[in-house]
Amino acid sequence: MYFIGNDIHSVDHKGRVFIPAKFRSVLTKEDKGGFYVARGFETSLLLFPLSRWNEFIKELSNRSYSQKSIREAIRAFSYGAERLSMDSQGRVVLPKELRDYSKIEEEVFFLGAIDKIELWSPAVYEKYSKGCSDINELYSKLGM
Repeated sequence: MYFIGNDIHSVDHKGRVFIPAKFRSVLTKEDKGGFYVARGFETSLLLFPLSRWNEFIKELSNRSYSQKSIREAIRAFSYGAERLSMDSQGRVVLPKELRDYSKIEEEVFFLGAIDKIELWSPAVYEKYSKGCSDINELYSKLGM
């Protein structure tokens, strides 16, 4: 399962947003119940399908909690994280606290990030992407 591509959807007055069909189509049977959402990088949100969340949590739990930097990272990641259930129409409710963190208001920019989905305010993503390296430099960093 890989989340590739991007899409934009509106957020309604209750904070509900449609998960793009192309992303719903790659969910496994285990994932059909929903997602976990957490604060991400550069004020994005990270949307994990349940199976990937469980793998990620297992990886985190194998870290040495006695190390201060590990505790701080786990706390920062866990703060505000929530499980989201998808309704029969393929919508989830984004918690207000996380919408505020990510500056998501009327629309959400969905960006497939291989094993998770990044959620951005379209304006924030546009500003962020203008400051990114050019595509050739980015591919070089990946060894392509």
